[in-house]
Amino acid sequence: MMYGNEDYMLMERDPNRLIKLIVSLCFTGLLSVSVAFNFDYLQFLDSVFTTAIQGSSPTPGLEHFYSIVSFLSSPVMDGFWVFIAAFFLWGFKYKVPALWALVTISGGGIIDGVVKQLVRRHRPPLHLGVDSGYSFPSGHVLGIFLVAAILWIIVLPLIERRWIRLIIKALLIVVLGLVMLSRVYLNAHFPTDTLGACLVGYSWLLVAEMLYASYAPQVARYRFVVHTKI
Repeated sequence: MMYGNEDYMLMERDPNRLIKLIVSLCFTGLLSVSVAFNFDYLQFLDSVFTTAIQGSSPTPGLEHFYSIVSFLSSPVMDGFWVFIAAFFLWGFKYKVPALWALVTISGGGIIDGVVKQLVRRHRPPLHLGVDSGYSFPSGHVLGIFLVAAILWIIVLPLIERRWIRLIIKALLIVVLGLVMLSRVYLNAHFPTDTLGACLVGYSWLLVAEMLYASYAPQVARYRFVVHTKI
């Protein structure tokens, strides 16, 4: 990788990002409106997928496993994982990417709270007392989506061996899937809450990438990130 005054960046300008963002926002808006007005077709889909995920009766072993998954993907833990990644990125002179990672996960938390207040969907019946607040979108899923995306975009390219990158990518996809399943299995969210979290997270990620591509070279000129790689 090059330093801040070079041409190469981890996230280059991409005109397709704006198109992707518009499409993502359309799907996000459509799902959010459907949830806010509690459309019948959405209730049907949530019911079908919840039944498929939870099964006929709860399994103690599976419930314990998903509880661990849910804890490790909580918003606080999501911030912790990104902080660890940012710490090592900073140490290896990727200071601007480290700052971007922290801003991206923090911004995701803020956006999650805003969307929750706009949609105001209540939690599923029989949800755990620790799962307070509104249901859409899932903060756990949105957070772990951003964690996976940050690792995918700015950490994995630094790994030389292709097979290691492929294994980690597969693991990140599996982890995201497990978190989505865990939130539904534990009655913390409806399935569409987890889908909405991915859409919201993807939309914010595209915005964050656009901001990085536009402003990373300027940020790299500040003294506190001297000799940073971008």
